[in-house]
Amino acid sequence: MAAEHKTYELVVQPRENTGKVAKKMGRQEMVPGVVYGHSLDSESVQVSQRELERVYLRAGSTGLVDLKVGESASPRKVFIHKVQRDPVTHTLRHVDFMVINLREEMTVSVAVVLVGEAPAVERKEGLLLHGLDHVQVRALPADLPPVLEADVSGLEAVDDAIHVSDLSIPDNVTLLTAGEEMVAKITNLPVEEVEEVEEAPEEAEAAEGEEAAGGGGEQGESSDEG
Repeated sequence: MAAEHKTYELVVQPRENTGKVAKKMGRQEMVPGVVYGHSLDSESVQVSQRELERVYLRAGSTGLVDLKVGESASPRKVFIHKVQRDPVTHTLRHVDFMVINLREEMTVSVAVVLVGEAPAVERKEGLLLHGLDHVQVRALPADLPPVLEADVSGLEAVDDAIHVSDLSIPDNVTLLTAGEEMVAKITNLPVEEVEEVEEAPEEAEAAEGEEAAGGGGEQGESSDEG
């Protein structure tokens, strides 16, 4: 099933595109960004890191956001199209807001999340393998599902699987990913290999040690005689 689609609100501020301003924003926990899209020249903005994280956590990349550049501005319908994070701290470093036309269909990648518990896993008869985690769909922006859910509660035995064709897709959404692609599957439990103890190499090492010890004694006696 598809999750319910909601619209979120976010207020950003215009910014000057300079290095000094970017450093100042970093100290103030502001994230630089750009707004672009349908019939619009790109516009540089800045947004509170905390507010952006809050909205992005809920909206993702396909949730509609009412974006206002300034408190008094009229909202624009946007997607949080792309974010950049610090590779070490994982904090947001930059954001792209894409203004959309609600009357034009879009092709986007939608996450597939697994829900429920697989009986085969609960009985410890197999492992759950998550295959495809995104699918391509096409729809009007307001109809795009934020995620698609795959219920694994029907996976009873090894080799039971869920394919893209099994996903519940809303009538107003066109699925573009091939139906035979695998989303989830029960696989066999790993077989533990028992290592056989080989005594021969150990005995050989012991024999070599004895020979080395014996050889050392002979050399010592020769030295004394000399």
